[in-house]
This record gives sequence, structure tokens and C-alpha cells, in this order.
Amino acid sequence: MQFRIPFTDVSLRMDLGKTDGKWMGADEAFGIAGTGTVTEEKALSIDAVYACVNLYARTVASLPLILYEKGGNGKVRAVNHPLYNLLHNEPNPNMTSHTFRKMLEASLKLWGNAYAWIEFDKYYRVKALWPLPPANVFPQRSWRTGELFYDAVLFNGTVRRFRAYEMVHIPGLGFDGISGRSPIRQFAETMGLNIAVKKYGNKFFTNGARPSGVLEHPGTLSEQAQKRIEKKFEQRYSGVENSGKTILLEEGMKYQQIGVPPEEAQFLESRKYGVNEIARIFGVPPHMIADLEHATFSNIESQDINFAKHSIVPECVNWEQELMRKLLNDKERERYEIEFNMEGLVRGDLQSRYQAYAIGIQWGFLAPNDIRAKENMGKLDSGNNTYTPLNMISSDMADQYWQAKIENLLKDKEVKKNAE
Repeated sequence: MQFRIPFTDVSLRMDLGKTDGKWMGADEAFGIAGTGTVTEEKALSIDAVYACVNLYARTVASLPLILYEKGGNGKVRAVNHPLYNLLHNEPNPNMTSHTFRKMLEASLKLWGNAYAWIEFDKYYRVKALWPLPPANVFPQRSWRTGELFYDAVLFNGTVRRFRAYEMVHIPGLGFDGISGRSPIRQFAETMGLNIAVKKYGNKFFTNGARPSGVLEHPGTLSEQAQKRIEKKFEQRYSGVENSGKTILLEEGMKYQQIGVPPEEAQFLESRKYGVNEIARIFGVPPHMIADLEHATFSNIESQDINFAKHSIVPECVNWEQELMRKLLNDKERERYEIEFNMEGLVRGDLQSRYQAYAIGIQWGFLAPNDIRAKENMGKLDSGNNTYTPLNMISSDMADQYWQAKIENLLKDKEVKKNAE
């Protein structure tokens, strides 16, 4: 029995007599189908790629994921719903919500897709969410019925077919309406260049952290003598640990350096350009992955806001809509809503948080107890009162206000006239 992975030349085969019902195939069938020599795993060894992926993963994982219940007085946390604990605290018995979301977001940024198997109980209620490696999940559409399903290689090597409603699938940028494209494969040349530059740097410093040179001898050396001198020279002076040692020459030999420093060879510039290029691919401001060359206090603040607005918010919407679609039925979606609490993005900025609270108090849409709850503080007896600015009035009372003011002015004039 044979199964071909869609959009690839990789096939899996099953020999029931020899493999005990497990799928067998090439090593890359169970791992990563890379583009050329660049794979998602290899790309993760690039420090800029790791920093970008880790930034997205830990940011999305740190935002509270809340199930809200909609009502006449607005939205409140649906803490009594079983799905609330599953999303906010523990999606399965083996991991926290933070670990679960961090893993899926990292998969999304590397492979372009994130998958989680939905386990239902006997009443078809969501019981747990189990993340699956994106390299081992293959979405397909039936040519006969058009139904979407997922073939997944599980941890024990067996293959299971999941219906669409059994799989949370968060895709990245794609063009078939099903799967997202891997940024690593899309920009394989860029990733390969950065890997090559990194290997060059390692080799460069291993060979002495200095450019190559030549040994000049006034006479003629035999082949045996040349090999002896070359071996002796490499043993004593090659490698970073031997850098800076005084060179001892014999028989009138001279050492002449013929290379150029790495700065002149634009080695360091290539490394810097690679960081900026990868940051641009992932939509990350360079200063957020420790590239502070062009950073200032003013532009860092604006770039932080842009990152939250144009990178994190769309990412959260992608999560929210898929979770709403797969974890809630039509009737529940009328009553409940799944959202990330974006206040977590500014939770660490004390000044911004307190300024926002002051505005909420000033304009009367926050009560002191609302703020104290956000700061994990106890309630006050009089903390449910809201405050209204004295210099403002609601539009429906404006006509009555000015009419009363005019009448008072007329009365004052009449009183003065009578007094005269």
C-alpha cells in the first residue's frame, strides 16, 4: 500500500507483513521536505531567524486567551464554560496554554502552518487540543466530494486521517485557500546565504582569525621538507587559540601576509545585512532582535507600536477566527467569543498603563475597581463609582441646558430692571 504526499515527490509505503501497520519511506518523509539544502531546522540555526520566531512565539503565548460570554451589559469572562480552562490554562494534560501556543506559533512562523488535533469526549464536546508537527501533517481535498481532510503521521509512526472539524489549522500566507507557505522555503536563497556566511565565519576564525599568507624561502625545498614545514606551521599558529603568537622561522624564511581583514572583505557587513533582511521577511523591527545600529529612543517606541499593530494583531485575529470556527458551534458563536486580551502587550509598561487608566477614570468608562482588578488588587467599598467631567454634558440634554440658561439670563435681566 502506498500514499503520496501532495505537492511533493515523497511517497510513504506500508507493508502489513513487515512494518506492523506503520508507514515507511524516505527520512525526509517524516521530517522536513527542505528546499535544496535549506530546511526549517537548519534555518533555525541562524540567530536572526531564531530571534524572530521566538519573538512571535513568546509574544502570542504571553497574551491571555479568553472565552467571553456576550450579554446585555457587554462581555464577561465565561469562567464556568469548560472551554475557558482549556484555552486559558491547560489545553491538554501535558502542557500549559503558554507552552501550547508558543509551540504552534513557532510552527506557523517556520513551516507556514500550525496544527492541533481536537479530541472530543463521548458527547462531542472539546476535551483536549494536541499539537502536531507541521512536517507530519498533509492537508488534502477529496477529488470526488471536495471534502477537506488531514493525513497525519503520529508520534508512534502510524498514520491517521482526520476530518476537517477534528483539526485546528492556522495557516500563514498561502494561495490555495488551505495551506500556508513556509517562509523558509519561500526565501531559501536568503536563508542559504546566511548559513553560508555563518559557515565561512566559523571556518575563518578556526583557521586563525587572520587572512592567509605565504612563507618565502631563499632556496629550493624538497616536497618532503615543504610538507614538514607546512604541518609544523599549522600546528603552532593555526586556530584562534594560537592567534597572536610570535612566528619563528628558519633558514632565512620570511612570512608575507596576502589576505585582507574581514572588515575590508565586507564580512561583517554581510552579517548585518542578513539580519535586516530576515527581520524584513518576518515583519520584525531590527531593534527587537538586538540590532540597535539605527535605533533611537523615539523610533524604537513607534516601531514597537507598529509591530503590535501590524504584526501581532493580525496574527491574533488569525488564531481567534480559527478557534471560533472549530471549537464553537453555530449556536455557541452567537453567545460566546474567543479573544486575545491585547492589554498584555503594554502590561510591562507602567507609565503607559497608568496613563490609560487615568483617561478611563477621567472620561467615566472605568471605575476604580475595574482598574484594581486589572492590577490584581482588592476592591474598594466605593470603587464602583464612575466620574463625569463637569465641563461636558450629553447631547440629548444640551437643548434643555441652554434653554434653562437662557431663561435664567432673562430672569436676571427682569430682576435688575425691576430693581431700577
